Amino acid sequence: MGVPLISEVQIKNYKSLAQVVARLNRLTVLVGPNGSGKSNFADALRFVADSLTSTVSLALKQRGGIAAVRRISIGHPHNFGIRLKMDLSDSVFADFSFEIAAAKDGNFFVARERCVVNRDLREDVYELHNGEFTTQVPGIRAKIEPDRLALTILSAVEDFRPVFDFLSRMRFYSLVPDRIREIQDPDAGDLLRRDGSNAAAVLREIRRKAPDDYDRACRLLSKIVPGVSSVEYHSLGQKETLKFKQDVGSEYPWTFQALNMSDGTLRALGILLAIYQSSTPSLLVVEEPESTIHPAAIDVLVQVLKDGQHRTQVLVTTHSPDVLDNKAISDENIRAVENQRGRTVISVMGPVSRESLKQKLYTAGELMRSGELEPDRTQADALAEQLDLFGPVTKS
Repeated sequence: MGVPLISEVQIKNYKSLAQVVARLNRLTVLVGPNGSGKSNFADALRFVADSLTSTVSLALKQRGGIAAVRRISIGHPHNFGIRLKMDLSDSVFADFSFEIAAAKDGNFFVARERCVVNRDLREDVYELHNGEFTTQVPGIRAKIEPDRLALTILSAVEDFRPVFDFLSRMRFYSLVPDRIREIQDPDAGDLLRRDGSNAAAVLREIRRKAPDDYDRACRLLSKIVPGVSSVEYHSLGQKETLKFKQDVGSEYPWTFQALNMSDGTLRALGILLAIYQSSTPSLLVVEEPESTIHPAAIDVLVQVLKDGQHRTQVLVTTHSPDVLDNKAISDENIRAVENQRGRTVISVMGPVSRESLKQKLYTAGELMRSGELEPDRTQADALAEQLDLFGPVTKS
């Protein structure tokens, strides 16, 4: 099967995602205008990771509390929930879901949680209602606090550890060139931070642990940014930074500090580091990778992301026609996103859009520029009707 992946995401009442069922590929590109809900979809996945690596309470506080997370509507739903179906290997399938309920005074509790792991002919299950096990795990008598997901504790059980490991290793990037550019504090360098602020340490570890990956990253960077031949880690006393070598036609390349490099160069480096970091993510989410990057370099950048799917599942959000027109992106990779009266719709492209591509009347980028790249609303509605956070366990 290759790399593990999330095959299906079900989201109910999370921000603008009233009732969404989205099926993902190894590389999935969410396409839509600003405000359509692309970032909300990515944040729902990030909420899962944050809740498992810390607590549900902290994950909600970081987002402004439960009132800011649950969908605002006339009905004002009190609960929101997420369900993820995962293919962890050729023989292991997992299904994890939970529902968070609002209480008085801005409080909340985990109303229900379930995890199912299928291995060949064997099935391991736990389920809780309001903190009490309704399907018990043998040998586990732990008390589950209302602000925690049980999977955090049950990760100690071998049967459920692969699910926790996969979901806690999802990584989300909204790279900030100024944070990559500045002098950085010492860091272990195993995991690239969301904004790229430990890029120097991550580069150091890639070069130390995987020299071939380091060399490939430098070659790709030189294609994205002509003239840049390599980038290196540089220690400045108790601080860390990056040095770029640039071929200017003289005998020796010139050396530039990160401070002197453009936003596009630093963002491109951040994406390369996200892919090649020594601790490989289970899911890599990159928001608007094309931002501040010259259109001529986007082709290489998209190919980098496409290649990344051989190491990890990749999810990209964009509103760039140039990204869609890259030959590495097919209609199978694209999920069109739109906002219908405050509700986000996510689906494969609609039949008219698909037929236009099939007949080569327009490219996906041209459809987007003209506002004609639309989701398959019929399919989206049909999948939404099937949304069931705790329904039968089946593969997508």
